[in-house]
Amino acid sequence: MDFLSDVARKTKQAGKDALNKAGDVKDTVKYKMDIHTKEEFIDRQYASIGKRVFEAEKDKENTPYEEVFLIKRTFEEIEEIKAEMARLKGMDKCPSCGASVEAGGRFCPICGAKMTEE
Repeated sequence: MDFLSDVARKTKQAGKDALNKAGDVKDTVKYKMDIHTKEEFIDRQYASIGKRVFEAEKDKENTPYEEVFLIKRTFEEIEEIKAEMARLKGMDKCPSCGASVEAGGRFCPICGAKMTEE
């Protein structure tokens, strides 16, 4: 009987240990998720700060941030790509309001501006 009591006690203790370890794993996963959520929040705040710095510096010729120039150039490249896509679709861009105008059109149907001839 002593042997069975010992096996039962050890089995019960092993069950408790397994539950404790499962709880520790659950807590660890929860902590990791909390850390990840907070790190994502920090990244969004960094991006927000960066956007505000860009907006404040974009019109300055002597900004100390090289990234401002890189972002401005990337915006220009995006506009060039959009213009090429419009050209491929047979559209031009109004020089006044930026609306899409059928290629060869003389006036913008949105604002009435004269289209430039290239």
